[in-house]
Amino acid sequence: MISLFNVTKKIGDRMLFSGGTFQFSTKDRIALIGPNGAGKTTLLEIISGRLSPDSGEVVSAKSIRVGYLTQEVINLRGKTILEEVLSGASEIDRLSKKIREIMAKIESTMDENLKVKLGIEYAALQEKFEAIGGYQLEYKAEKILAGLGFVNIDIRGNTDQLSGGWLMRVALAKLLVSQPDLLLLDEPTNHLDLASLVWLEGFLKDYPGGILMISHDRAFINGLANRVFEIDQSKLCFYTGNYDQFEKAKAESAEIQQATYENQQKKIEQTQQFVDRFRAKATKARQAQSRLKQLEKIDRIAAPNKEGKKVNFSFPQPERSARDVITLHNIFKSYDAKSVFEGIDLKLERGEKIALVGPNGAGKSTLIKILSGVTDINQGERRLGGKVNVAYFSQHQLETLDLSNSLLEEIGTAAPLEGQTSLRGILGAFLFRGDDVFKKVSVLSGGEKSRLALAKLLVHPANLILLDEPTNHLDMASREILSKALKEYSGTLCLITHDRHLIQEVANTIIEVDQGRVTRFYGDYGHYLYKKEQMKVSSTDSAFKSKTTTKKFHEKNSAKEQKRLEAEARNQNYRLRKPLKKKIDAIEKSLEMKTAEYDKCLAHLADQAIYADKERFHEIMARHNQLKKEIEAETEEWEELSLGCEALISDDV
Repeated sequence: MISLFNVTKKIGDRMLFSGGTFQFSTKDRIALIGPNGAGKTTLLEIISGRLSPDSGEVVSAKSIRVGYLTQEVINLRGKTILEEVLSGASEIDRLSKKIREIMAKIESTMDENLKVKLGIEYAALQEKFEAIGGYQLEYKAEKILAGLGFVNIDIRGNTDQLSGGWLMRVALAKLLVSQPDLLLLDEPTNHLDLASLVWLEGFLKDYPGGILMISHDRAFINGLANRVFEIDQSKLCFYTGNYDQFEKAKAESAEIQQATYENQQKKIEQTQQFVDRFRAKATKARQAQSRLKQLEKIDRIAAPNKEGKKVNFSFPQPERSARDVITLHNIFKSYDAKSVFEGIDLKLERGEKIALVGPNGAGKSTLIKILSGVTDINQGERRLGGKVNVAYFSQHQLETLDLSNSLLEEIGTAAPLEGQTSLRGILGAFLFRGDDVFKKVSVLSGGEKSRLALAKLLVHPANLILLDEPTNHLDMASREILSKALKEYSGTLCLITHDRHLIQEVANTIIEVDQGRVTRFYGDYGHYLYKKEQMKVSSTDSAFKSKTTTKKFHEKNSAKEQKRLEAEARNQNYRLRKPLKKKIDAIEKSLEMKTAEYDKCLAHLADQAIYADKERFHEIMARHNQLKKEIEAETEEWEELSLGCEALISDDV
């Protein structure tokens, strides 16, 4: 599909990557990883054609369509959300506009010969439009928008009302609807909540084209990737499998390289010792000279890179607080006319590590601001426990850094009594090593500033830490450091993040924020997902919860009673399926008849003779348009009923 041959790119004197040679196929799900600044986005821009390599070439098939989602907020203004997304399917959009233009000309012209000519063109375009899925496009776009979180947003409203994060979702939906042969995705999960992230992962698993993505979300890569490309010290390294498999393969490769290097060094040392010992002796001089020539011919193995090794550093642990760390009682909070919380109660206890989850706009950031005390409440009480010190990391924490300071000076403002050795150790734990500590804050990238801000927070941690999206801008290595620090932290933690791996690694309690309510789930993220699935089953119609009912009775009743209940559940499922099946059959018959009639309308419109009878032409055209709408509506109803029936059948099994 697309091939790269010996692609090389520099920025100034710094080599980003060299000798990049690889191919993509439609089955590839490739994760492109590497530290911030390694050149990942640059490589995507070269593949997309936005940049040219310094040397090498990119070869692609002539018909290949490449779609590129950048990290930049694109200016998508002046259309409704749905119109903007639909415009991504350029060929369908072009045909739709052409069909409307021809229809308008047919209705306005009095020239019968022209009507015949336009009618033939109209019929041909209609046939092509239908063949490429034009009539299903709007339905597909609505489904994608719903998956990306546009549930309570009017998709027929204007894009001018959307924030940058929601505009990025529109850009992603537009790209997915257009269905290019190769998707290039630069941090596609950055602006998604957990539900939308999980939906996107599932959607991309079934995507018919190839995918090359930059992501620092370990769980997302594990769930999707079948290959990993790493930019490591200006080289492109290729691995098969997901991130966990990559990590294992890389560790094994490093061990082999280290052992090979050590063996060679040992052999070189022994040979050199022989040469040094016997080169002055006449009886051994010839052998020593021979060994010396052997040394000169050895293809020396480079010393393994140790720069990427993790620094083991223990952060200071906070003072022990009271058991009840913070209590919220009967909290009311609103912004202007919009109510966020109405009378919620919440208590955080010592040692809890809580992840706040829920859809975007549900109030997670508002809740963490209430906990931190940085936002006022309309009514209720916020009460801190004894000896509680609060530290709050907001999404805008980077703006509080003093750009004129060096890194060492900036971290010193959080710990003025610490010595330079200790501060450099902390900076080293966050990958700022050697002379990096003397850099000005102003020259740091977004990811580097995030690491510095987190280092400041943890240099003398409070016993209640509140983190709002701390992984934004962080690469994989930095996220691992943060995860390790938070796992070892002995105080109370409450965080918001869409990094599922971080939640799973750190959190021991999940609090779901949704529709003004807070619901606590004790246990890790995996247990939360299990409980949510149980709740989903139990909240549906009794037909959909037969398994849950069966399980409960299985625990309490004999095998005989169990069989009776299973039979009763199957019978109930059958009774519920029967009217659904009847309705599905009726819709299928209706669709069969209407589709046949619709095809006849198209055939009539393709016949030149029809345009001689103006009244008959308008009659067929009106029926054609009516049938099209009815077929679309009945198809959507059929899909919903079929899904319900399938769920009942699977529950019965």
